[in-house]
Amino acid sequence: MSDTSGSLISLEQGLEARLAELQTQLDAVRQQLVESQRLATIGTISAVVAHEFNNLLTPIVSYCQFALQSAEQEHPDMDLIRKALARSCSSADRAGKICHSMLGLARGQTLHQTVAVQQIVDDTLLVLARAPAKDGIALRVQVQPELTVACDPVQIEQVLLNLLINARQAMLGRGGSLTIKASRNDETGEVKIQVIDTGPGIPERILPRIFEPFFTTKGTARKGEKRGTGLGLHVCKEIIEHHHGRIELQSEVGKGTTFTVLLPGPTPSRAG
Repeated sequence: MSDTSGSLISLEQGLEARLAELQTQLDAVRQQLVESQRLATIGTISAVVAHEFNNLLTPIVSYCQFALQSAEQEHPDMDLIRKALARSCSSADRAGKICHSMLGLARGQTLHQTVAVQQIVDDTLLVLARAPAKDGIALRVQVQPELTVACDPVQIEQVLLNLLINARQAMLGRGGSLTIKASRNDETGEVKIQVIDTGPGIPERILPRIFEPFFTTKGTARKGEKRGTGLGLHVCKEIIEHHHGRIELQSEVGKGTTFTVLLPGPTPSRAG
């Protein structure tokens, strides 16, 4: 009888060790998926960023030329020179900030910390590079003052960037409005971040599948855009759940789509 008990204990220990090993492997694969999707997201907007850099560099060159031409004249126009150099510096500063934000997202060098939600939104919009207004999309940002959240800011930025890219693509060629809202629920302490668009909406029949891996509504892509992989929203869900939060979706055909990210407050009650 003792031999049987010993065998069962040994078998149980072996199974526990194997399960722990498999869990470690699963965690590693999940992390690789998040890393790969982050780089894929950057690749998706690379053409937009290149276009915006061209738009930034063109006036920089022009303003510098104006300043040089004026400086070489017998009576330099100092007002023109100052204005030209100020505008050149402004454009160069924006280009530098875009580079800094993109490099931070690409490296994935981050730390779980308390960060201002406004900063996450600002950094995400910098990586997005192209102002929505250039595509006929009105952007509204409504973030509760001094709102903070404990999170991995690069990963939350990745989620927000995916949602903004999807919203922009849904409204290309038709215009509309894109709203980013963020506030804290005073009762639960949860931080709510919403991305709301007035795009075509998502048919009710496919709503339950939106977060499934490899499911995509982008079966065909517009010229110059990549076909969807069906991993973006799935990875977003993985990231938010890893933060002990949740992501919700509401959509109505012809009216638009709202993604809501809910993250726990500073001292969440977490189940082990």
